[in-house]
Amino acid sequence: MPAVSCRKGSHLSLNPLMALPSQPGSLSARSFVFEPAPELDPATLEHRWQHVNVIIRLAMLTGSQMQLEPSLKLLCELAYEIVPYSAARVYFWNEVEEAMELRLKRGIIKAEQHSATGRGSSLNFWAGQFAKPLIIRKGLDSVADAELSAANAHAALVIPLFVRGRVLGSMQLFSHNIDAFKPGDAQLLWTLALVADNLLTREQTNEGLLRFAFTDYLTGLRTRGYFEQQLELEFKRSERKETGFALLMVDIDYFKQLNDRYGHHVGDKVLREVTALLAADMREVDTVARYGGEEFVIVLPETSDIEAIYVGQRLRKAVHQARFHAEGGGAGEQLTISIGIAMYPRDAQSRRGLIEAADAALYAAKKRGRNQVLTYSQIMQDEQRHKEVS
Repeated sequence: MPAVSCRKGSHLSLNPLMALPSQPGSLSARSFVFEPAPELDPATLEHRWQHVNVIIRLAMLTGSQMQLEPSLKLLCELAYEIVPYSAARVYFWNEVEEAMELRLKRGIIKAEQHSATGRGSSLNFWAGQFAKPLIIRKGLDSVADAELSAANAHAALVIPLFVRGRVLGSMQLFSHNIDAFKPGDAQLLWTLALVADNLLTREQTNEGLLRFAFTDYLTGLRTRGYFEQQLELEFKRSERKETGFALLMVDIDYFKQLNDRYGHHVGDKVLREVTALLAADMREVDTVARYGGEEFVIVLPETSDIEAIYVGQRLRKAVHQARFHAEGGGAGEQLTISIGIAMYPRDAQSRRGLIEAADAALYAAKKRGRNQVLTYSQIMQDEQRHKEVS
């Protein structure tokens, strides 16, 4: 995708997919454009040095090995440290599919408001059209108002994301407060996006290979290697934000007997069908991966014990109520799953410890009769009661 006409006096150029005729409402959208300065002014360096440090931290990470999706998540996390928001989403070009794609969503945002060009949301279209930050407030433009209403917001800050100087997406931050985003915030996040160019350039180039390498060929889920990377990132994020998360280990009950009875071709078909149930209705931030054989892992960020049990029970019931047709017609096979849950930081403070805790809970669920959800804290409490009785 060669770059097209570069803006005068700028090294940044528009993505050709975004250099399209203006859509309805985009003329007034020009009034939302913030003209960033070529460098941070002394006042910002003095009074917002903590936020400048956030940008420096990103610069130090640009040589690290990260996949594209974790890189985009990291940008959203760092942006929140600079200016808090109530919801966010990130659009980014999918090199494999050759299409603009919603890659990340945080908070509650209703169905996407697509632009007339079909290139993502109108906000994403404007980010590519102007290649500058946009500070958007409600009540000034009907198209922008529709975007804000979808996020139950009164203001938005839109930052274009660059790869080799071309706009290949946008980070869109929303707030309930109409005055939440100031010019200083736009300047800092613009700088953050420029620094991120180096990181996103490498990851976007390698995305096709990485997607292939980290996708399980049988189920279409992420692989164990991808899960371990995401788990490491989730530990760092949770430590930084002082939040917890849940790890679920899922195993299909009596799967070996089904394989022995019908053959591996049927077993593979069942694995794919169970996979579809496990991945259904998961959030953008959740990770569902195949851990090995008929075992799966699920990472649920910022999730409480009660919420994790609810998700586990929902998955268990969905599989239990489904019918898996082994061959020909008939009523179909009924399968069940067992789930073990471990919570960070309550149950473990290391990756290995958390995996072992979830695995112990899964083993206990299978030992107690299968088709159930158990947490690590439950089995620890049961063991303590048993010791006290003994």
